[in-house]
Amino acid sequence: MIFLFKLLSCFIVAGITICLDPGHGGTSTGAVGEYALEKDVVLEVALRVHNWLNQVSGVSFVALTRDGDYNVSLLARSGYANSWGFDYFISIHENAFNGAVQGTETFCCSLDPEDTSYQLAVPVQNSILDAYDYTDRGVKDGSHLHVIRETSMPAILGEGSFLDYDLNWNESYLYAFNVNDHLGIQTWAYADGICEFLGLSVPACGNGVILMDNLSPGFAVDDSLKWSEDASGAPWMLNCVTAEVGPDRTASWTSMIPVNGSFTVESWWTSGNNRSSSVCYRIFHSEGYTDIFVDQFAGSGGGEWVFLGSFSFDGECSVQILGSQSFPGVMVADAVKLVPPLGIEQFEFTGLSVVRNPASSFTFLLPSSTVTEVLIYNSAGRRVSTLRGTGSIEWIPADQPQGVYFAVETDQFRSIKLVYIKSG
Repeated sequence: MIFLFKLLSCFIVAGITICLDPGHGGTSTGAVGEYALEKDVVLEVALRVHNWLNQVSGVSFVALTRDGDYNVSLLARSGYANSWGFDYFISIHENAFNGAVQGTETFCCSLDPEDTSYQLAVPVQNSILDAYDYTDRGVKDGSHLHVIRETSMPAILGEGSFLDYDLNWNESYLYAFNVNDHLGIQTWAYADGICEFLGLSVPACGNGVILMDNLSPGFAVDDSLKWSEDASGAPWMLNCVTAEVGPDRTASWTSMIPVNGSFTVESWWTSGNNRSSSVCYRIFHSEGYTDIFVDQFAGSGGGEWVFLGSFSFDGECSVQILGSQSFPGVMVADAVKLVPPLGIEQFEFTGLSVVRNPASSFTFLLPSSTVTEVLIYNSAGRRVSTLRGTGSIEWIPADQPQGVYFAVETDQFRSIKLVYIKSG
């Protein structure tokens, strides 16, 4: 089942709407690499792009033609996009040829510089090139491709890389084991290119935010017949869902956590005079669960992000809402956001560790008393700093842009992912 059908009954939206189309799925594997299949790679990329775009102010709704590993025909993909009248359609693919070709290419319906699809394809192509530094295979005429030819809105199809490439490195291996955040790099590049085209601000690369809306994959209600869509007030993205408080009424958001650790949890709802004054957010974390009670009645914080607490998560996050019959009324399920802290953090990897302090410098704690060399690479794989020392080494990245970096200890080739967020 295509994702949007389970909740929408109308589609009157103020703001930009985008349909993401992870190619293939089910029995259609797409490109085959030694360690990974295209259908799996592009689904993961699309789900992560969905998370990025959910954070963009000015984007009102992001949909997926599939949110799992199942068959969706080409006709169903284009028909779905046309039926709901999205503003833009972005199909996500990886390529394959003979194992010796590598590069990035993006297809659109016309190469006329005045064509909107071409104007969208160019920044997406350039952003992926900047991220991966692969061969520029160009923006190409894709009018022969069904999902471009048959969609009624500006549409592009991106081929981020060649999954079967295995000469200088094994591209399939990079994806399967997400070496140096290989998936995350392409994901953010898509969001960056889309936002550049739209003239909107892209979230900081590597900000670690996980945003779950009521229309996101991983959202579920106990009984869809008991919950209603509501676009009134100030919902996050397109709408929220509401239900009368009852003994069995629940809604939940679930997401995988790419990096285990502590996150602050925030929630967004719409307030109103019919709302319950005591709605429970049950947050499942690595130590069990914690119940946080909020007042969703009018004037009690609706239409903004509300802090619920800080918790440690391991592998997965789940947040559930439920009401109490002692506080009748309507409860609202809209959006939940997890934000990593910007204070002191400790990373560990087989003896090599690093501490980041609030001033955004990184101190590497070395397991050996001998002189050790640590190399710093940016997300495009370019070395930006070489550090040497004994016991501990400090890296101050003040001259670098915020984003994801990787520190590699050359003796043992141990690697640590760093997230640098500039203060101020």
